[in-house]
Amino acid sequence: MSRQKKKKQNSGTLTRRSALALTGLGGTLAACGKTPPTAREDDAKNGFFRHGVASGDPLQTRVILWTAITTDGLPASIIAEVSTDANFANIIWSDPVQIRPQFTVNGIIPLKTEAVNLNPGTDYFYRFREKGGEISPIGRTKTLVDGPLDELTMAIVSCSNHPAGYFHSYRHIAQSDPVDVVVHLGDYIYEYGPGGFATGDAEALDRVPEPPYECISLDDYRRRYAQYHSDPDLQAAHVVAPWIITWDDHESANDSWKGGAQNHQREDGDWSLREAASLSAFYEWTPTREPAEGEPRTAFWREFSFGDLATLTMLETRLSARSEQVDWKLFPVPADADPEDAGVKAKVASFVNDLVGDSKRRMLGDKQGDFVQDSLKRSVESGQPWQLLGNQVLLAKINSPDYIAVLPGWLKWLAKKKQPLLFEYFLRSRFRPPLNIDAWDGYPAARERLYTRTRRAGSSFISIAGDTHDFNASILRAEDGQVVGAELGTTGVSSPGNFADVVAPGVDFGRLTEKANPDTILHDVHHTGYIRLILRPDEAVADFVSTSSVKQPEFTTSVDSRFRLTPAQNGQPVEIKKV
Repeated sequence: MSRQKKKKQNSGTLTRRSALALTGLGGTLAACGKTPPTAREDDAKNGFFRHGVASGDPLQTRVILWTAITTDGLPASIIAEVSTDANFANIIWSDPVQIRPQFTVNGIIPLKTEAVNLNPGTDYFYRFREKGGEISPIGRTKTLVDGPLDELTMAIVSCSNHPAGYFHSYRHIAQSDPVDVVVHLGDYIYEYGPGGFATGDAEALDRVPEPPYECISLDDYRRRYAQYHSDPDLQAAHVVAPWIITWDDHESANDSWKGGAQNHQREDGDWSLREAASLSAFYEWTPTREPAEGEPRTAFWREFSFGDLATLTMLETRLSARSEQVDWKLFPVPADADPEDAGVKAKVASFVNDLVGDSKRRMLGDKQGDFVQDSLKRSVESGQPWQLLGNQVLLAKINSPDYIAVLPGWLKWLAKKKQPLLFEYFLRSRFRPPLNIDAWDGYPAARERLYTRTRRAGSSFISIAGDTHDFNASILRAEDGQVVGAELGTTGVSSPGNFADVVAPGVDFGRLTEKANPDTILHDVHHTGYIRLILRPDEAVADFVSTSSVKQPEFTTSVDSRFRLTPAQNGQPVEIKKV
């Protein structure tokens, strides 16, 4: 596939040796511009704290702190400490961390605690200390502002697939100008074993999945998280800022929904047991706050208020209420049927409107829907200019281009001869179906219900989304034509896009999507990377930071797309423009 010519901007070139020196295991906390004392490099390889540290789910006076210890036995105690300075001369909070042997896998025990009674809008440093003297890497975290806030910077990431390649986006976040928070919109891990999606180069990259098969049991998921947390780039990004994390499907299984998943088969056992195992490992291995007592573990929707500037409302669209995806096998006509035939048109319309568009199909349960509406309403009534929805999958309406009409003949011929499933996909595109029915396009009635709730709240919002492995920017429009907001979709940290293996010089599949969908401003299928979003009272700027090949240890970055957004005002919705 042809790649856009890239302007070299903020270079992220480094070697794997220098990468290790920057993880907080032996070097600098990039976001603070300070060099705190850290664990020795041999401790990083052989000591207790080999999986780094992390913080997350920040509130005004508290934050979750995380690490893992590797040990043949149980240490006497582990103490978590928070300080106002990187040298820990002013420790303002400390507490013993509960060690739970039942969490152990391969001698590794994840630890999590919550630091409390902190000051709002304050930078802190944290570490874990073993009673015998060994000290973890030092992390930087930050509480949320309670009051005036002029600027908020967040890095938005998704789809970090370890066997697919190096985590350049994480390294770049660690090395770049400070961010206040990292928002991970899902697919923090992938459950596949060797031979699964994007694992073809895993052996050559020394990134073979561990365990070497698909994750199903609790032990499997724990071992997979442990492998990911061994990655120096992931560790580097965790030490520079608190993270707000949600899951998508691959934390459990591909295309998961309330009652199952596409790649969960009968021989894999009871889905509820696999789901429970995946959730247990997620909560053990991420710096996240669990739902309130009495709530199911799938009730993972939360609110984060950033001073008088913005509220981020995180959605859960996989395991709590989602209806099963419509199977493309149910498409009612052969792919080579005549799209102009009246009978064919009627059947396709019924598929789109009556099956995919069935009003009973859900993405959010009523309880979450009420929470989202109330969260947006509180934000609007408090005078915050920005309301953000943290979305696992794309909200925008995007129909497939007619590839048969626009692709060159040689590519269609080659697909027919060499890739029959791709050619069938090209043929079906003549009917202009939704591009991705695992996204909100597969649940249009649920999307309209969400839009109704946002209108009741008086909010025009920004949706931030992941999942697709492509960069996306769209205008969000309800079925009645009213613009309700804008969407910024981040590409994968390392997962390849749908057309990564299609060698088609001169063909830009993303540009074809843009031409076929007037509300789609950008559909970039070429790059891995992340979004750097800066919010100010009167504007937001989103840089789509692309990284060079994740198959190479050295990398460069560029900003090929930048968007400026203005908040809703005087009855006008959020506006998005490419600059």
